[in-house]
Amino acid sequence: MRKLVKFITLIFGSWVLLSADVMINEVNFYPETWVEIYNPASCNIDLSDYKLVTPSGAINLEGIEIAPNSYIILSRERLFPHNDFVVNIELSNSGGYILLMRGSAVVDFVNWGILSSDWKNSYPFLWDDAPVADMNLARIPDGHDTDRPQDFRNTETPTPISPNTTMGLDPVSWSRIKALFRDAHKRM
Repeated sequence: MRKLVKFITLIFGSWVLLSADVMINEVNFYPETWVEIYNPASCNIDLSDYKLVTPSGAINLEGIEIAPNSYIILSRERLFPHNDFVVNIELSNSGGYILLMRGSAVVDFVNWGILSSDWKNSYPFLWDDAPVADMNLARIPDGHDTDRPQDFRNTETPTPISPNTTMGLDPVSWSRIKALFRDAHKRM
């Protein structure tokens, strides 16, 4: 692991991915545009040193604090009564990315769709099998971060400021059900 971090540091300079103390947990594209940030830690986190970087620019998160095991929403207009912060964010479901940065270090990221050369801030080294976005991308389960595109799934129902869910069973539950019936013929 230490060699990998040195390699990334040599190639990308200060763009070393930090272990996420807060993370991008959900991105909604339609009918409203918003980003959900999740704090899985057991303490408050002040986001004053953080910023979101998108294809259209950077958004400073100064003055925003997130409580432990909580969510906040960053949106263009006030959409929810609590934990909703208005920021100038523009996203497209055809392709884009969001970097959550602290200083010059990448804390978390998500990318989707088709990479475009028209973006002001383009980071093609992050583009690895980006998922296609329909209306909503969510981490399932919340806070699950392996730094792979599979951490995010398209969901039909947005879950702002609450745990993400999918319609149907998650892989762990499905494998438990299959295990129950796999050897059923032996018990008869």
